Amino acid sequence: MERPEPLPDLDWTPDRAAEFGQSALELWTEYLRRLPAMPVTHPHTPAQTRAAVLAGRDVPDKPLGDDELLDHLRTVVFEHGAQTGHGGFMAFITGAGTVPGAPAALLAAGINQNLGGWPLGPAATEIENHVLAWFAARLGLPAQSSGAFVTGGATANLMALAVARDALAGWDVRRDGVSAGPPLAIYASDDVHETVDRAADLLGLGTAAVRRIATDDRFRLRPDAVAAAIERDLADGVRPLAVVATAGTTELGAIDPLEALADVAREHGCWFHVDAAYGGPAAMVDELRPAFAGIERADSITCDPHKWLNMPISASLVLFRDPSRHVAAFTLQPDYTKLDAEVESDMMLRYQWTPQFTRPFDALPVWVSLLAQGWDASARRIRHDVELAGWLHHLVGEHDELEALADPELSIVCFRYVPPGPHDAAYLDDLNERILYAVQRAGRVYPSNAVVAGRYAIRACLISYRTEAEHVEALVDDVVAHGRRLHAEG
Repeated sequence: MERPEPLPDLDWTPDRAAEFGQSALELWTEYLRRLPAMPVTHPHTPAQTRAAVLAGRDVPDKPLGDDELLDHLRTVVFEHGAQTGHGGFMAFITGAGTVPGAPAALLAAGINQNLGGWPLGPAATEIENHVLAWFAARLGLPAQSSGAFVTGGATANLMALAVARDALAGWDVRRDGVSAGPPLAIYASDDVHETVDRAADLLGLGTAAVRRIATDDRFRLRPDAVAAAIERDLADGVRPLAVVATAGTTELGAIDPLEALADVAREHGCWFHVDAAYGGPAAMVDELRPAFAGIERADSITCDPHKWLNMPISASLVLFRDPSRHVAAFTLQPDYTKLDAEVESDMMLRYQWTPQFTRPFDALPVWVSLLAQGWDASARRIRHDVELAGWLHHLVGEHDELEALADPELSIVCFRYVPPGPHDAAYLDDLNERILYAVQRAGRVYPSNAVVAGRYAIRACLISYRTEAEHVEALVDDVVAHGRRLHAEG
């Protein structure tokens, strides 16, 4: 057999990499320059978008030239992208992505370390551990807490409830499965995120295991109702497993009474999980912390830095009070992963702590953003977002044709257009749905919707560091203008 010759086709030289990278950097900086004047959304249909970005474009046998490839990327970015980084984007809970986080994400992809095991990402593992410990401390968990970066709040909630199941079921669920014991139940508000139901499904408990408990007049989970539901389940032979509190609901930003719910969970031997995917960063701000009293008593916490801290997606994390329970839910030991015991004694092997083996360096954009921006700037911005929500709520209250549907707890405002005169509920729901779509199509601002106490609402979530008073004022103006037009049209 002849000795194979080198084949360097995929191993671009540093100069070639720099040339291509510089072109991509210029495209990104052009995007940042143009973003304020761009519409928040494009008018194209899914079919038009497919035709523009994919039609006639298969994976080529020969490489595209840089000019052709960059023209393709320009279409993706400028003509058919959702401009979630725009100051007028107020839908859902999606951050803009920090500026320093973008090149950090490039670097993380460039070095391509695998955080499944310490030897594959030594510095990366230590940085993730450090960032997790910083978040845990800011949220009031003890110094020995553990955690993990994951893809999003759905995975974080799934991991938290998996640890709860394995720790408190009362039998070896990992070995024998959920059918080996009595049914288990999870208690949460009727506004808890649907990913809790998905977690119950994936964990074999079934979605019916999630007891959706009524909320109070501030849309917060009622501790007395949770206690009553637990007592009913005990009488029926169901084992109470976990109380899930939400620190900032998706629709309204409501904060459940965490202290009282922690008391209920402790009294009944339940796991206490706090879904702070949205509100977690606010709980880290000194002036806002009192609204989250009790979060430090959680057994586990979900927090998404890619939401209110605007970190590049994905940057979600789950934290655990008890590392021994955390690792027990995921640990395994394949033969091929064994290391020298003396070397291994001081290292974190991340594949033992999550459902993943291969894991990206998601902590780096968060770490670099915090270093480059400092915490004070983030805290000021969160306080500013709360002030903007208050300003929007004020504008709604001052307008004769607008009606607030709830007092904002954090930075989410829900309201609707109500034209003069009497109107039935069904008409107002239909009118406001049409108003929402008209505002979205116009492209100046992009709110979403919610249903508040059975009423259709226009919902503004203010978490982007590019959103200012001018954007919420534009929202009010657009809602009123489209509301008057659509109402007149009948």
